[in-house]
Amino acid sequence: MTSSHPLSVASLFSVKGWIAVVTGGGTGLGLTAAKTLAANGAKVYITGRRIDVLETSARIHGAPENLGANGGSIVPIAMDVTSKESIKAAVDTIIQKDGHVNLLVNNAGMFAGRAESKAANGAEAYGDAMFAESIDDGWQKSYLTNCTSIYFVTAAFLPLLAKASSSPSEKVGSVINISSVSGLLKISQDSQYSYNCSKAATTHLTRQMALELSHENINICVNGIAPGYFPSEMTAGPSGDDNQSSDPGEPFRHFMSTMGAKVKRMGRPEELASVILTLATNEYIWGAIVPVDGGFLLQMPGVM
Repeated sequence: MTSSHPLSVASLFSVKGWIAVVTGGGTGLGLTAAKTLAANGAKVYITGRRIDVLETSARIHGAPENLGANGGSIVPIAMDVTSKESIKAAVDTIIQKDGHVNLLVNNAGMFAGRAESKAANGAEAYGDAMFAESIDDGWQKSYLTNCTSIYFVTAAFLPLLAKASSSPSEKVGSVINISSVSGLLKISQDSQYSYNCSKAATTHLTRQMALELSHENINICVNGIAPGYFPSEMTAGPSGDDNQSSDPGEPFRHFMSTMGAKVKRMGRPEELASVILTLATNEYIWGAIVPVDGGFLLQMPGVM
């Protein structure tokens, strides 16, 4: 049997035999990342707090008949990204079973709400609404989940990621942080300040980690993806029995129009999947933040 041409899709984007970890991998973008990697031969640990959700996703989407002949596997493992003890326990489990990690996808995130008023309502009404937001359940929890957790999860997995270069893949360990175009915008998107600011922090953390972890004594590649709107429990409401969400269609187009954007649909799984595979396998992309947003960022005040 002849081997694949080095410039074929099979060669360029192969993650066969890789060990990957996807936080928040039971639903939404995390599940898309997990399916993408597993369909291309990786063993993917999906983590989250809801073990029943993880087990359902692993059973359905990790089934051999769904992953195909060249598929790997999807393995559920409970891990709360906001708890050091939980992170350490998950790392210890993976050390015992595999001894290295090729790819970490920091995807877990949350939305904490917004001020229930608009600037057009005037200083008093808007100021009261802003001040009424919760510090702990809003701002602090957003930063903890969307940014701070990435720092500590990556730190805990560093020794395993550093061993990737001596694994069968012989590629350096890789980290992909899932941020958001919301962290690159000047508009607040209807006063969702805490979420947007936490995602801006995630983007900057990614840039800093990309530099520091590229040190020759560590040599781990870090990049980020800033998705626009993809179907998830955060953007499209509760997911179905298979833990997947659907584009709501017209309500989404109307929502876009309220911001003056002309994006007609949410992103499709394959449009995120191709970027994940590119960043995971390309050892010449370091420190990139890749918007995947259907052109949303081009139409809004922001910084690319």
